[in-house]
Amino acid sequence: MAVLPLRFRILHLVNKASGKPLKTEEIYKELYDEYSGEGQFSLELMESHLMSIKAVGLIDAVEPYFDNSGEARYQYIITETGKARTKYLPVEL
Repeated sequence: MAVLPLRFRILHLVNKASGKPLKTEEIYKELYDEYSGEGQFSLELMESHLMSIKAVGLIDAVEPYFDNSGEARYQYIITETGKARTKYLPVEL
């Protein structure tokens, strides 16, 4: 089975949450089995990927929180622009 590029898969996952904010760690854990062997996949880099997707307006950062190590993080939801872009992604993976 072909795997989507990581950032597209993140967008797909946030869209499937149907407006429920997802924490960085939740996204990481959900995608771990699919992407754990890739060099660009780590918890530290996940926040960078999320900020990149946010920078182009596909997701929004909401509800800041501190993770278990005291790092400030956000929860993420999809934007209307992001929803419009998901029409190019597979419905089911």
